[in-house]
Amino acid sequence: MAVRLYLEDSFCRSFEGRIEASRRCDEGWEVALDRTCFYPTGGGQPADRGTLGGMSVLDVREEGGQVWHVLREMPAGPALHGEIDWARRFDHMQQHSGQHLLSAVALEQMGANTLSFHLGEEVVTIDLDVPEIAADAALALENEANRLVFSDLPVRAYFVAPGDVAGLNLRKLPTKGEQTRIVEIVGVDRSPCGGTHVSATGQIGLIKLRRTERYKGGTRVEFLCGWRALRDYQWKHQAIAALARDLSVADREAEAAVRRALAGEREAERQVEQLRSQLVAYEAAAMRAAAVRIGDTAVIAQALSGRPAAEVKQLASALAAQPGTVALLAATAPAVRLFFMRSPDVPADMRGLLHSVTQACGGGGGGRPETAEGGGLPEASVARALALAVAQLQAQLAR
Repeated sequence: MAVRLYLEDSFCRSFEGRIEASRRCDEGWEVALDRTCFYPTGGGQPADRGTLGGMSVLDVREEGGQVWHVLREMPAGPALHGEIDWARRFDHMQQHSGQHLLSAVALEQMGANTLSFHLGEEVVTIDLDVPEIAADAALALENEANRLVFSDLPVRAYFVAPGDVAGLNLRKLPTKGEQTRIVEIVGVDRSPCGGTHVSATGQIGLIKLRRTERYKGGTRVEFLCGWRALRDYQWKHQAIAALARDLSVADREAEAAVRRALAGEREAERQVEQLRSQLVAYEAAAMRAAAVRIGDTAVIAQALSGRPAAEVKQLASALAAQPGTVALLAATAPAVRLFFMRSPDVPADMRGLLHSVTQACGGGGGGRPETAEGGGLPEASVARALALAVAQLQAQLAR
């Protein structure tokens, strides 16, 4: 079994190792060494990356107690120099140690146990066994965690024998084994953990809670630490600064200014919709006044080019709201849509009318006796379709 250098020193960046075993895998080769500082995926923490013998390490896996390094090709010699991607390693150290700190504070302040931990490429989450976290409780959790960061408390990792575990007051119980590795934030938390960690809480950097949400009966907390938290602040600061500049307000006034702008936009949309409805009513009245008469029924059959289908449908509905009226309207762009509607007092079947027209001219559709719509016919057939609809309507009304 390999000596895992990261268990003793998470700041180990390079090492010399010898190949003990190798085997083929989907990506190329897996290599096991006599010693390594590469952390394999496990415990919610992703694997390290870096190089072995100058070749990129694609992944690091643990199987049967052995650490396997995934390479594209098999290295030439048994002795290899390893270098880890330090930026990635330190990021994982910040997030993982920040998680221990948050979990300890959540337990202390809310009695909330951490059920799971996930360290992703973009965000980090813990799942707590409380149904919800109020906004003031989340703020208190964040403030206390950051107070402990600024206290720069020592973080120690060490092994203890199974018989010594009971007296340590661990935040969670370890799995059974010959020895248990403990990560301790002095005076705050002790937990069994095989991950990589900082040596003092000050190295975690800022801890920022991004959001909380209900998840599987508990609460998921999404957060960022250190460089991730800084980058998150940077893009948000740039966004707020740009909004404030465009709205000619101070940064702290940007939220209120955006809300005012949104409220104004909603009111403008309401007024536009009201005016649109009035215009449709005026247009419907004008169209009805010029309508063809079949007995006592006013029939409006028109193709309205350049008008949105939703607007044409609204116009047909406004016409059909008038007694003794049938609207046979077509929108032609970007695709043909037919809207056949009648007022309740007209004894005509719009669904049957549409079916007959689309059978003859192409397309299809459906609806009810009082209103039907369809499409799919070519634009060149619209005039014929409307003329056919008028003729068949006349036959229906003559019965």
